[in-house]
Amino acid sequence: MDPGESLHLIVETSLGLAGFAGVVTALAKRGARELHALHRLNLVNLLATSLGALFLSLGGLALLAAGVEEPLTWRVVSASGLLVTLYFGSKSIRTVVAAAGSGRRQQSLPALLAINVPLLVVCLAQVWNLVVLAAFWPVFVLLVALFAIGCFSFVRLLFAPVA
Repeated sequence: MDPGESLHLIVETSLGLAGFAGVVTALAKRGARELHALHRLNLVNLLATSLGALFLSLGGLALLAAGVEEPLTWRVVSASGLLVTLYFGSKSIRTVVAAAGSGRRQQSLPALLAINVPLLVVCLAQVWNLVVLAAFWPVFVLLVALFAIGCFSFVRLLFAPVA
């Protein structure tokens, strides 16, 4: 599968993943503002990862369609993905640390580690891609990691205890 086909596939599936956020919100029978901070974090992660994958894929497709050389395209997408990933990763960490007094920190610490440790490896791959490699596969790994985090957040939202 060439990079263009892979990016088209990610665009289509990220739209589907973003649609699950609406389903989860409807199933919660409450608005997103009434959710606990950690549940809201999972909802934000679900939306951010699906929309992040969508816009990174669309950006890569736009650069390829504009005739930009592939190495430069993958460097630009890696840099953009790195910035988005670092922003939302730091926001997730701050939210879990802020929820320390609510008694839910012990529930969320393993999930936080399960998400952020692999994400750190993916970020290092993006730096390597940006500086040295300029290849498609680290970008694809980033997009797959975003999907994995989105699916993990979706499952946590579905099985979250009702407070």
